[in-house]
Amino acid sequence: MQWKDRPPAPTEFGGIRLGRVQPGKDYEAIITSESMAGHDTHWWKRRTVPCTAPDCAACCEGTPARWHGYLSVFSTRTRIHSVLELTSLAAASVAEYEDRHGTLRGALLSASRLGNRPNSPVHVTIVPFDGDLRTLPRSIDLRRFLETIWSVKPNSEDEQGEPPRGQNIRNTVRADPPTCTTGLLKSIGHPDVIEAAKSNGKGQK
Repeated sequence: MQWKDRPPAPTEFGGIRLGRVQPGKDYEAIITSESMAGHDTHWWKRRTVPCTAPDCAACCEGTPARWHGYLSVFSTRTRIHSVLELTSLAAASVAEYEDRHGTLRGALLSASRLGNRPNSPVHVTIVPFDGDLRTLPRSIDLRRFLETIWSVKPNSEDEQGEPPRGQNIRNTVRADPPTCTTGLLKSIGHPDVIEAAKSNGKGQK
């Protein structure tokens, strides 16, 4: 048996939680990120997962994709640093504020659900924070955080760094999932797939 008298070093995002606006509760936080991160997602197998089109299992099952935005925020009530998820509708005013001011860092965000259901629409207001921004914690690396909890590898764009400000994907709802892989085309008798199968000797009787 090997004793260890000190706790292990925390993981990169240890203790950081992904939160959403809860029904019946007013939410208020100061945004610590310069900009908003966004991605198409699916509600699939009872959890939110990123859309990985064109090879996306959720798309292939017909699950619609919807955009979500993510902010690094510091709660004014709990003083906890976390990541906030917003729908495209709720994030619209956030995107407008960023475009107008050039940054989100230091903005005061207030949000509440317009109903008692967990999926009721979220109303968001955002104004400049009247306080000392030098005391704010450094922003959580939103992309790395999401890639970690989603267990996905960064793509080539992420490896090259953040995109220029203002080029985040915003306010988009994709109703039609992209065409799935060869298996789906084969199941509907797509001629290109049938021809390819014949050329490989798989379509012969």
